[in-house]
Amino acid sequence: MTDTPLAIDLQYNGLPEAAASFVFEGDTGHVLIESGPLATLQTLKTGLLDHGIDPASIQAVLLTHIHLDHAGAAGWFAAQGADIYVHPFGVKHLVDPTRINESARRIYGAQLAEIFGEMLPCTESKVHAVAHSETISIDGLEFTAIETPGHARHHHAWSTTIDGRQCCFTGDVAGMRIPGTSWVTLPLAPPEFDPEIWQQSLDRIQAFDFDTLYLTHFGAVENPSDHLAAARTQIIWETEVVTRILDDPNLDQEGQKTAYLEALHARATANGVTKADCDAYLSAGMVDMNLGGVQRHLDLLRKTSDQSGFGSNPTFPTK
Repeated sequence: MTDTPLAIDLQYNGLPEAAASFVFEGDTGHVLIESGPLATLQTLKTGLLDHGIDPASIQAVLLTHIHLDHAGAAGWFAAQGADIYVHPFGVKHLVDPTRINESARRIYGAQLAEIFGEMLPCTESKVHAVAHSETISIDGLEFTAIETPGHARHHHAWSTTIDGRQCCFTGDVAGMRIPGTSWVTLPLAPPEFDPEIWQQSLDRIQAFDFDTLYLTHFGAVENPSDHLAAARTQIIWETEVVTRILDDPNLDQEGQKTAYLEALHARATANGVTKADCDAYLSAGMVDMNLGGVQRHLDLLRKTSDQSGFGSNPTFPTK
């Protein structure tokens, strides 16, 4: 592989550099990493066409995981003939996204269409499970899956070589950055957020000593070691702060949201994020998600502790 991938800004939630799809040119066609949500499909199509790429000609789509902001539009590409590559846990949900869509409708209601859109089903024969450390070859390109749970149990990062550089497309495992800053923020999505497992996934990414990380949210990171260290610190901070807020008997649900939002914004501004960007990128929806993710994690830990005295972490595969 010789060409740096093209990052197409999906203008997710109407914001610049909030989410990307990455396009590679193969020997005869193109490969996509991340389809983005269905709500931004037209933006992605336009971005491809602007670069002379017919969206219907995409040969394959590699997904880091099946959350709607990463995989919601995969069904459209499968319908055009693209092969979809995903973690084994994600296959059945791409083929039949009923549970994903029902869950999203419960959470987002009438706003679902605007924020994400519902996931379209993929033809079963077009969906391919990829195991940890498995390398797939597509049109002269090679990508290797790296099992990286913590944000989601069905999460892969994808590694490849670009101009002799070892690169990794990290999905959500390496966190997110607000445009113009190096500050790392995290999506602690229920029901699978697990800070201990997430730290182990960062250990795995660090062990590869990648030259560049590519974040779905958003863009290239040329100092992977510093970035991963910041992500580690943020996981610890988020978990401790949100746990303290959730366990405060003086805070009702609205009080919890206010306290967490204030803490998050204070940390962001201390790291160079403007107030305007805090308001735009650290939204109430993110606050609700992170509170829910930590609460779910705490509930599972406490339930398991009451029952057996042992933790509930999933088995983490060896490198």
